[in-house]
Amino acid sequence: MENALYVGLSQQMVLERQMDIVANNIANLNTTAYRAARPVFQEYVMNAGPQQPVSFVLDFGVARDSRPGVMTPTDNPFDLALSGKGFMSVQTPDGIRYTRNGHFTLDADGKLVTREGYPLLDDGGGEITVNDPTLGTPVVSADGTVAQGDTQIGKVGLFSFDNEQGLKTVGESLFEAPAGVTANPADAETRVVQGMLEASNVQPVVEITRMIELQRRYQTMQNLLSEDHDLKRTAIQRLGKVQQS
Repeated sequence: MENALYVGLSQQMVLERQMDIVANNIANLNTTAYRAARPVFQEYVMNAGPQQPVSFVLDFGVARDSRPGVMTPTDNPFDLALSGKGFMSVQTPDGIRYTRNGHFTLDADGKLVTREGYPLLDDGGGEITVNDPTLGTPVVSADGTVAQGDTQIGKVGLFSFDNEQGLKTVGESLFEAPAGVTANPADAETRVVQGMLEASNVQPVVEITRMIELQRRYQTMQNLLSEDHDLKRTAIQRLGKVQQS
């Protein structure tokens, strides 16, 4: 297989990966606090022969756009948005996970939980429970303190990471902190806004335009590979005729 074909197929694989990521961004246009993803690639150079280095593109990973989405009011007192960097934490069957999706409800036991039923954790790793509904609707202060009337019932745990890109996406708007990525208490610039949710930061026009561009580039590369194949086939056929004569 010749170098041109290797390079062409490498380019198509890159374009397919980019299209998958763009398609996923578009699919999450309305997902609360979703951060648009971007592919990250690196160059790989190999020697195909004396004085013949060949450069390929390798899929290195995915980077997330860290810009926050627009805050949208919901008038739901259990909806929490974060202003500034940072994450809230929830308890899942697989351990603690981190999220900016602040759409919470009360379960049958009065605990603040995600749509999937994962409890929201306070700054000490405990669950936040609304014990007495007669005290009124909980009020969440900017620093995360949760109170009913004059009674404090918890404080939302707010965390930051030195390397947010090191967080692993695990679905359901959740992130896992793998080994080597440490959760630290968020600084004072991270504020809780009650009754609002952070929208996705996906820009639909940008993503759709990018998808069209990628599809065109993919088709162009496919046409070039087809032309290269036709040229080789024609050359082989002519060579065969010369040898037969």
